[in-house]
Amino acid sequence: MDEVLLKGLRFEGRHGTTPEERAHPQTFEIDLGLYLDLREAGATDRLEKTVDYSLVYQEVRHIVEEESFNLLEALAERIAGQVLAFNRVVKVNVIVKKLHPPIVGQYEFFAVRLERERPQHRVFVGLGTNLGDREENLALARQQLTALSSSAIVVCSSIYPTLPWGRTDQPEFLNQVVSIDTRLSPRELLQELLYIEEIMGRKREEYWGPRIIDLDLLLYGDQVINEPDLVVPHPWLTKRAFVLTPLLEIAPDLKMPDGRYLREILANLSE
Repeated sequence: MDEVLLKGLRFEGRHGTTPEERAHPQTFEIDLGLYLDLREAGATDRLEKTVDYSLVYQEVRHIVEEESFNLLEALAERIAGQVLAFNRVVKVNVIVKKLHPPIVGQYEFFAVRLERERPQHRVFVGLGTNLGDREENLALARQQLTALSSSAIVVCSSIYPTLPWGRTDQPEFLNQVVSIDTRLSPRELLQELLYIEEIMGRKREEYWGPRIIDLDLLLYGDQVINEPDLVVPHPWLTKRAFVLTPLLEIAPDLKMPDGRYLREILANLSE
């Protein structure tokens, strides 16, 4: 894993257990190690493929200067949690140094160091194609998914030929489902899927129209997300046998976040 370093960030803050420490600002020094995959950033020179460390700096500055904690441990934990929310950062090392604590003696500083990491989630992605060399399209999409940062493919389903759904006057599809373990957030993963579609030549010209590749985020652990541009579970998951069939091939006991077994949903679709 690659690392972005922010060293020697100095801010004035009111953190400590004594009234004096809370009343008068003291100097705190913060060192950060941000762990993420930088290969795409290096290859594309695109800011969205990395973390904007100027924003990290501003966020840490706000925490140290505007918030207040009794313990360095709590301050470090707060910083770590906030930094892990930044784009693509999956692990962080935080060192918080108190340079001039009210302790008589000779010392350089007092500090807390901690390391935190995002949890890993099992996700399922649906693949579909009905233009060009469909087998090759799926193979290329799987290759791109294999290269996803902070992620690993667990298993791929068989490939299923399926009739078009929603709009029937188009070529037959090939469909597949892949399970992935990832530390990317749902939104980060969605952006990666859209980027793969883009570089493979996906054109969004017709709703439910023909496509060289379609990558759908079907399930992200047991999370339920309902945002204008991100809905999980996928809104059509329980209506599409051509998705449920390969999904249940690789995860036969899979349930929806509400507890419903997908095998029972598929059985009702088949009746």
